[in-house]
Amino acid sequence: MIRGDQPTGELERLRRVYAAYDADGRRRAAWKDSAASRYERTRKWEVVAGLLGGFARVPPGAWVVDLGAGDQPDSVRIAEVQPDLRGIVAIDILHERIAVADHKMPLLRPLVADGARLPLADASTGLVYQSTMLSSVLRNDLRKAIFAEIRRILRPGGIFISYDTRVANPFNRNTRPLCLSEQRAAFPGWKQTGRSLTGIPQIQRLLAPWAPALCRVVESVPALRSHRLFAAVKPGP
Repeated sequence: MIRGDQPTGELERLRRVYAAYDADGRRRAAWKDSAASRYERTRKWEVVAGLLGGFARVPPGAWVVDLGAGDQPDSVRIAEVQPDLRGIVAIDILHERIAVADHKMPLLRPLVADGARLPLADASTGLVYQSTMLSSVLRNDLRKAIFAEIRRILRPGGIFISYDTRVANPFNRNTRPLCLSEQRAAFPGWKQTGRSLTGIPQIQRLLAPWAPALCRVVESVPALRSHRLFAAVKPGP
């Protein structure tokens, strides 16, 4: 569902942006499943697995919420790390994106909703995950509203995990980086951690098909890392 007070202008902006993405053959080719995208996902989930194994653990039987799941909800990988989940609510504001996603996994529950006004109960969720969704939200007030909803729906001891761009993309004016200071300020008093990762995608796409080992070399250079993984744990037992 989408609540009636969803800002229509933002919803229509997102529809126009993703329609343009779909019509752009160059972008489709860059974002398709490839050696580079598989390497990126593998490295990201190695780090997430390490977080959930040491920094914080999702309580058994907890719900997971994937914000901005889109048509390829990679949050299903969380179940590989923690198989005792109750379910994963895959949320997207665009019905047309989530409707075509592959939701064959029994744990997945697709839901069309606005991340700034989630139809979920207080303290009902063990983990909230977002991957490159917040960087698509350009307005500060909407970002703050989304952060407020994350704080509201997480139970004490629950964890927020974010993977998003940390530097501006000069080829895409429809995104804005998610700064570390912005994330830290959104969760005051929470245990936090973060690290940069993922080599610049344009470089990785060139290297991954024939020299995947060089992708790790690129990623080892901090200045060449384009994304950040951030995690915060809600205070409580």
